[in-house]
Amino acid sequence: MKGCAPHILLVTLNKQGRADAHKYMDHWIDDTHFHWQSQNATDPTSKRGDDIIRHAALGIDIHLFVRDTKLAAGKAAPFTYHGRVRYQSHQGSRPMSIVFGLDTAAG
Repeated sequence: MKGCAPHILLVTLNKQGRADAHKYMDHWIDDTHFHWQSQNATDPTSKRGDDIIRHAALGIDIHLFVRDTKLAAGKAAPFTYHGRVRYQSHQGSRPMSIVFGLDTAAG
């Protein structure tokens, strides 16, 4: 299997001021599960959707970075790294609503 580049999810939770088309429904479900909504072009049969669903089998690591707001004190707010996540389930298409679990086995 060839080496696959990791997928990096950079998520801003508070989308105030964004156009409705760019207000994705991203949120923590609990301490170890995160709900992420893909871009509008992503469906389960697209390369991006399939890569996410089958990431473990394909050898693709997915890393989650989250921040509350885009700006802090007038500057870009920093992201917090939450580690690797693993696909749990999805619903819908264009966009996909995906549940990830934190990879607690990652060291």
